Amino acid sequence: MTQALQTRPRSFRTYAAVALFLAVYGGVLVFVFAPKDLISVQSPTALIATE
Repeated sequence: MTQALQTRPRSFRTYAAVALFLAVYGGVLVFVFAPKDLISVQSPTALIATE
């Protein structure tokens, strides 16, 4: 007689780790594919020079 393997319920830590990975991965994708004007950083000296 074969016995079916019992599946253990996944713990909260597993879901938290997957959620953290997806959040970081999504953030990196947004940073990589965002338009350059959206993330451009100017120094205060550059802002004064453009006025």
